[in-house]
Amino acid sequence: MSKSLGKYRVLGEIGRGGMAVVYRARQESLDRIVAIKELDLSRTGSDQKALERFQLEAKAAASLHHPCIITVHDFWEKSKKAYIAMEFVDGLELKEVLYLLGSVGPVSAARIGIAICQALSYAHERGIIHRDVKPGNIMLSNRGQVKLADFGIVLVTGQADLTTTGQIIGTPSYMSPEQIRGETVGPASDIFSLGVVLYEMVTGQKPFQGPSDVAVTHAIVKKRPMGVRRLAPNVPRRLARVIMRCLRKKPRKRFATMDDLAAALGRSLPRRAASTEDAVSAVVAAAARTGTEEATIPIQALEVGGRRRSPLPALVLLVMAAVALVVVWPRVATRETIVPAVAPVPATVALTVHAYPWAEVIVDGKALGLTPRAEPFQVASGRHTLVLRNPHLGERTLSLDLSDGKAAIVSVNLLEEAR
Repeated sequence: MSKSLGKYRVLGEIGRGGMAVVYRARQESLDRIVAIKELDLSRTGSDQKALERFQLEAKAAASLHHPCIITVHDFWEKSKKAYIAMEFVDGLELKEVLYLLGSVGPVSAARIGIAICQALSYAHERGIIHRDVKPGNIMLSNRGQVKLADFGIVLVTGQADLTTTGQIIGTPSYMSPEQIRGETVGPASDIFSLGVVLYEMVTGQKPFQGPSDVAVTHAIVKKRPMGVRRLAPNVPRRLARVIMRCLRKKPRKRFATMDDLAAALGRSLPRRAASTEDAVSAVVAAAARTGTEEATIPIQALEVGGRRRSPLPALVLLVMAAVALVVVWPRVATRETIVPAVAPVPATVALTVHAYPWAEVIVDGKALGLTPRAEPFQVASGRHTLVLRNPHLGERTLSLDLSDGKAAIVSVNLLEEAR
């Protein structure tokens, strides 16, 4: 991809949604990598509030300067499109980590939760309620940082709410009961949503489930979630109690502030618990090994569900390899070393796959990773069978004929194909 957006040179597409595309770009003047979110205003119809919410996201996030919040660098409009340039985080979304690993363990969950508490406490002190806290809006960097993103539906105290009367806005699985009922929301709503995230991080499941959004929202308002330790007995009782308190139906029965929640999470940690940097970087590394390196789902993406992969087979193989080395090495150490002939390496082709909303990419039966992805897949030249698999939308099979040295691009809208 070779184009410019304002003073930024686009390096590739990270992902896309209904009205927005997220790019990875370079700001030449400062020689830094950024993420650019592009909103196509021509697709918003007569809904002027969509643009106003986009502008509010830029202004709200730009006013927040905190190490656990994605930094916004710039905002502009041009040719019926609006853009936000923001900090690029080299890592994975928590959503992707949970998809790959299932859960992250009590210590990592508490550390991530404390970091998000700090970000939200800072925002709440400035009158900003996030209203869409979920794994898809939490970035984990390779260096162990935790970053909260996407202030697109924030509520700024003292300003008009940019939603239509009676409109429910947010992600159903992570919404608080008061959000669902259309009531006034405050910091306690973000506490509930973070409680859902904490529950999912330690159990691998969402606390409120159902066959439809209506069933999920009904469960959030009316039903009590299953106890944390019934699903994950290894979770300390103190942490389980903290999570369940966050999920109380009445806001006044939850923690009073994000600082109170952060303190409670801190008390749940063992004395010699890993630091945030060590815990988070280890989780990201484990997810990358289980899935595919450099795979990054965009800041605005659809909710992911489906199968969980376990890192256990890789660990078993590693142990077996170590045992084999110990057993075999003494027998071959004194033998003559034979250097095998090196087979020629086939030419590879850069294959860019755009599968909306997301898919697992499988070439000739081999899983290569997930889309959206910042970098193209490297595939040997020749004829191949490409399968795009989404557990909710099924599979799409395509035939590929990749020529030497010629980059290829495949774009499939799985939602359209499924109709």
